[in-house]
Amino acid sequence: MMSEKEFNLRFKWLYPHLEEAGRKLRLYRHNKNFETRYKKDGSKVTSVDEEMSEYWLELLNRAFPGETVVSEEDESSHSYHSKSRLVWYIDPIDGTSKFVDGSPNYFVLISLCVEGEARFGMLYQPERNCILYGNPYVRTRLYTSLHEYREIHHTISWRHQMPLVVKGAEPALRNRLEELTHLPVKRTSAAAHNIIGPLNGPNTGFLSFRKTAYWDLAAPAAIMEAAGFQTRIFSNGEPASYHDGNIFCDRFYCLPPDTPSDIIDYVNGLTF
Repeated sequence: MMSEKEFNLRFKWLYPHLEEAGRKLRLYRHNKNFETRYKKDGSKVTSVDEEMSEYWLELLNRAFPGETVVSEEDESSHSYHSKSRLVWYIDPIDGTSKFVDGSPNYFVLISLCVEGEARFGMLYQPERNCILYGNPYVRTRLYTSLHEYREIHHTISWRHQMPLVVKGAEPALRNRLEELTHLPVKRTSAAAHNIIGPLNGPNTGFLSFRKTAYWDLAAPAAIMEAAGFQTRIFSNGEPASYHDGNIFCDRFYCLPPDTPSDIIDYVNGLTF
């Protein structure tokens, strides 16, 4: 396990670089000075995504030589040695469609996975210039500057009966989850902001049954684990790790600490 000091050093080093990235992103968004195209999967990517990907790859590779850095927009980084002890995952713009449309609801996701576990997560909101952060030694915090933060103490309990947000589940599975959990189940196509939803109240937890990239999951997973939540990724029905040589999983969950054990057992045991 990495020490608290090592996590803190990385956090303090990253903070001003995230603020600089935010300044650039706000300027590009305001001036609409970028090109947009579609990737093979039909999702949008802009010249800003690609520029910011290069920004992070250069910074992290220079600052932490020997540590693996994977960025969504750099395919050459998607192949890495499995079982790498330290793996960074970068999503330079999470919510590119919103960025293109002028919405403020886009993020920068940076995570560090230690021996396959999501241990360090930063979710940056450029338009609000604030960072949601968590690691194993501190409870999840919302930073408005490097030295100003508040700890997130109020998180959703299973008892609060808020909806579960589910990505990619067929109607029969959604119905079964409602029967089993006695909670309403809502569909979504997005991950990061729904994973952290229980921190401010919209939902009880998040489950994904669709192929999802590690760079979309690792940062919010680390943040939610710092808040006491339970998370897990699966590949081909088996528990996976963030350093298994892959960049996608086919199932993920983030559920409250007091989720009934039979619910956890059911989700762990699902096969398709």
